[in-house]
Amino acid sequence: MLEVHVSFGDAGEAERIARAAVEKRLAACASVQAPVRSFYWWQQALKEAEEVPVVFKTAESKVHDLMDFIVGAHSYELPGVVVHRPMTANARYLDWIDTETRRPRR
Repeated sequence: MLEVHVSFGDAGEAERIARAAVEKRLAACASVQAPVRSFYWWQQALKEAEEVPVVFKTAESKVHDLMDFIVGAHSYELPGVVVHRPMTANARYLDWIDTETRRPRR
């Protein structure tokens, strides 16, 4: 199981992409978080923006397809798509993620 962390420019985009990724079985679930305030450098200027983080939970076999989907659907010119490998998780949860990402799409 891998977690894919991505920030979006607004809740509508975050929810649309999160739902689509789960519907396509690229992720077993996607947790849309509360907005955060981000500070970052972009085109040689210090920027500040409200962003909406999403954590996708997926199987290792789906991570590259999920990343490609997110990058293709994201409104940012350079979206940050960061993958984390949790140290551990309960076995039934891991099995659920694996099962849900293997089921045929509806």
